[in-house]
Amino acid sequence: MTPIECNLNFYKNLGVDLYIKRDDLYPISGGGNKGRKAKYILDKCILDGCNAVVTCGGIQSNHTRATAIRCKELGLECTIIIHAKPKEKSSGNLKLLELLGVRIVYCDIGDVSTVMDAEMLRWSSLGYSPFYIWGGGHCNEGTLAYFDAVKELKEQTDITFDAVFVASGTGATQAGLHCGFRRYFPDCQVYGISVARDQQRGYDAVEKSVAEFIEYKGLNNNYLNEIKFDDSFVCGGYEKTTSELTDLIKSVAEATGIILDPTYTGKAWLGMEDHVKHKGLGPSKTVLFWHTGGLLNLMA
Repeated sequence: MTPIECNLNFYKNLGVDLYIKRDDLYPISGGGNKGRKAKYILDKCILDGCNAVVTCGGIQSNHTRATAIRCKELGLECTIIIHAKPKEKSSGNLKLLELLGVRIVYCDIGDVSTVMDAEMLRWSSLGYSPFYIWGGGHCNEGTLAYFDAVKELKEQTDITFDAVFVASGTGATQAGLHCGFRRYFPDCQVYGISVARDQQRGYDAVEKSVAEFIEYKGLNNNYLNEIKFDDSFVCGGYEKTTSELTDLIKSVAEATGIILDPTYTGKAWLGMEDHVKHKGLGPSKTVLFWHTGGLLNLMA
């Protein structure tokens, strides 16, 4: 269980009651939403009788780092496919992958599917039963992790939230929160702030995850309603930044002690501030920021 905190300094700046769900403190090295999702996904791996994992991500992927750590904890073999060129000097998440000693394979982004299939065959030929994980942990187990995370929040507090903001990438984290809040906090609106994808692609990905989860859990189709995805704060794209975002990260750290990163949470906070200032979430509102981690992205 990760803590929920109230930040009075934010109230002074913007005039809303701000609470922060500290998944950056999730108990796995580096913390973050990918750690929470990795637990659920690799529990499924064990349940299916698998003993090796193949997954993929960018060179500073939080998903690959969390998956690799969890594999080591569980005694599973692991291949990480990185769709980038090797770096002369490693840092951040890549540094941890190297320290963990997992198998790392580099390839062009267009070859990821082919290389992952080849790694699955490689492990099988060595006598292992490999488990395939989509990049970002994009699957029903990843969505379930965040559906259950809202149940965890409900057990922590009886606060009535008006809105929750979260960084939205491949869509499973937002989908899980969307469904969880519809179940446990039905009057609260979840806003996914895109870290890279344009409006249509990002919305479609979240909607698809919600639809798959509805079928998986036997939920009502009304869970597909009111999905909010905002691509106004991508700051040039994935792992791209702007001076406005850099300044925001510094100012938030100075004012609140909360550390954001330029790839994920900084963009989500930027979106939250804009909604508070310009889109009707002003005084008397209660806002939750779901901190999904990213310290290693900042340090890299």
